[in-house]
Amino acid sequence: MQRLSVPLIGNILTLSLATVAMTLTSAYSATAGTLDLNFTKLQGLTGGNSGMTGVYRADLSNLGFDISSIAITDSNSAIGGAPGKFTAFDFDAIKISNVLVNNATDAKNLSGLNVFDFTSSGTFFTPGTQRSPVDPEPLFGVSGGGIIDNSLATLQNFDGNSTADANAFGFVSLGDGGTVVFNFKNPISTTSPLYLYIGEAGDNGEVVNGRITVSDKLRQVPEPTSLAAVSLLGIYFAVSRKKKTKAA
Repeated sequence: MQRLSVPLIGNILTLSLATVAMTLTSAYSATAGTLDLNFTKLQGLTGGNSGMTGVYRADLSNLGFDISSIAITDSNSAIGGAPGKFTAFDFDAIKISNVLVNNATDAKNLSGLNVFDFTSSGTFFTPGTQRSPVDPEPLFGVSGGGIIDNSLATLQNFDGNSTADANAFGFVSLGDGGTVVFNFKNPISTTSPLYLYIGEAGDNGEVVNGRITVSDKLRQVPEPTSLAAVSLLGIYFAVSRKKKTKAA
């Protein structure tokens, strides 16, 4: 069998890395049903003591596919919210219901469908960046391990105290460009009336500027392409060193 020269191996490696990148991208984006949502702001405000949570509604009825997950991404506009750990979209709560309501107080009182798993098994968070001055601690509502602390964020309730001090409670700050993904306990049929309600602590309008997408697939965060590249390079150098040792 003809031995491959080092330059040829390098060319194959480069091609493989490109292939891995395309495969990861395709695996993440190829879903039978994925839809960006449009929102209507409800009348009034709600929330905790500050009473400054705006609530937005999206109609999920008759989408043509069952919903298995939802992803919420900050607009990365670098406007709205406070700096440091309170940067960007301050996400108060999320509910899905078969009941249509038109004001924030009624949305707060909805029981909602039991479809969310707010633990780290069903909720995945990719924190965005903090604006200057950057705080040494994580974004608000996030643990040191980069996981949403739902005992503080309480994403099941519209109860956010939208302050940037010790009285802050009941929301999570996504950071500029941050993303939170919810995988549902069970797929949700959209053949009957179905509505999504999202609360924004501080009512800065960042819900409508961000990207919120529902999908018929459970979301999986792929290994970053750079990490895949490092893994392949590690394999190559390990094999290369082994061959050189044998030759010696």
